[in-house]
Amino acid sequence: MIVIIVILFCIFIMDQLINRKLIKKMNMEEADLEKRYVNKTHKYVENILHWATLLLIPASITGEYHRLRLFLFIVPSLMFAFRAMMKWKFATDNQTYLLSAVTCVLFITGSIVYGSIHFGIIT
Repeated sequence: MIVIIVILFCIFIMDQLINRKLIKKMNMEEADLEKRYVNKTHKYVENILHWATLLLIPASITGEYHRLRLFLFIVPSLMFAFRAMMKWKFATDNQTYLLSAVTCVLFITGSIVYGSIHFGIIT
């Protein structure tokens, strides 16, 4: 469990550093999609992915469902990938979709690192 906390902490730190650098370099402003939903599909999919993440956390912490721990990285990466796609499609005037795409890639990298540590590829 400590490995997950360390990986999530590293994802958070790297996400903040990379996103701040991108915002400064590309003169990005806060996207409107952060504040409102584009359509009902956007609203429902984001809410489902939020709830899935919130339900996975206590389920994976208990000893019975330790195989679900990999999904602690996969479900948020799906959420950020969906958010990046919605920003890319509907907020065409700015490039803030890159911020969500970076977070998605960091979660995918975190799942690869955790999977390789947990399943014995890296010892």
